[in-house]
Amino acid sequence: MAQSEDPVSEAERIDFLRSRGVEVDLAEERGKPKAAPSASGPPFSFVYIPADVHSAVASLEAPQTVGADVLPTLLAPSFSTDEAMDPETVVRETAGRVKNMMIGGNGAEQLRAPTAQTIQKMAMGGTCESYPLAQPTADNGWCAVRLYIDEVGALRKRPRNQRAEDLLEMAGQPGVKISGDAYVGRVSNANGNGGYPERNISFGVGEMAAGSEWAQTARADHHRKVQEAGHVEGENLKGGEGANHSWTQTDDDVEIRIKGAPQGKGAGKRVSVTYPKGEGLIVKVDSVQVAGFAKLFTNVVPDGCAWTLDGEEIVVTLEKAEQNMPWMELTLPGY
Repeated sequence: MAQSEDPVSEAERIDFLRSRGVEVDLAEERGKPKAAPSASGPPFSFVYIPADVHSAVASLEAPQTVGADVLPTLLAPSFSTDEAMDPETVVRETAGRVKNMMIGGNGAEQLRAPTAQTIQKMAMGGTCESYPLAQPTADNGWCAVRLYIDEVGALRKRPRNQRAEDLLEMAGQPGVKISGDAYVGRVSNANGNGGYPERNISFGVGEMAAGSEWAQTARADHHRKVQEAGHVEGENLKGGEGANHSWTQTDDDVEIRIKGAPQGKGAGKRVSVTYPKGEGLIVKVDSVQVAGFAKLFTNVVPDGCAWTLDGEEIVVTLEKAEQNMPWMELTLPGY
């Protein structure tokens, strides 16, 4: 499915940021006189990471306010758009949050995800999520490094931001999906103990390089917490069972084991497996459908899919069209 283009042009984004007191450092403007910073506090630098890999990473400046991280409020309107959300994308991206959540006093009714229209209304004016790259610890002087992203970027089908995802991997968090433009900044605790109040301090473009001290410290801290919690790699990849099938997944593939495989010589010739438009899966034995999934959780690559027989089961391996994306269900809820 094609990705939606960002309706806000680069020039409009720059004009918006400057109107909010952000100093944008453009190569073609270097050396020209700059306006004095706001009197509300000394300026700090942070970094703009466009999702478009052909656009350069830029250093920005904004006035500091002691007592709060100003970036979420400052950047939220830059993510504002009146573009309509795709209902299927909303269901897919919110499935993990509502899975197994129950409402109603007896717990018999499953909580439903909000509609695309509801989320779009809530996101009017722009929403900015602060995502931790590095948590404040005594080892890093109680300084946090954070990504600032469009909270509903994935719901709007924004393109993946590879450079932001690489930054997360540097910090020990591989496999996290970031959709759309992103910013990265640093926040310090004024009292030096990891609490409040906070204040923004500078983060430079050079600190995005592999081997940066903050990233090494963050990676070590993340791995330590994972080990202490007893987690293992891949445990967040869900699977499940149905009436006549079970399924598991890796970062790249989904495997479905379907009961009712034919037996004897020539059994394979009696099986038919198709992947309609890469959106669904139909399995037939002797022209009779034994399994059908009209809408898989997300698309697969038909040319990368395969099947085989294993005893009494038909084993279908589906290649994910979007790798490193966990499937919350085998099929898209509601379809």
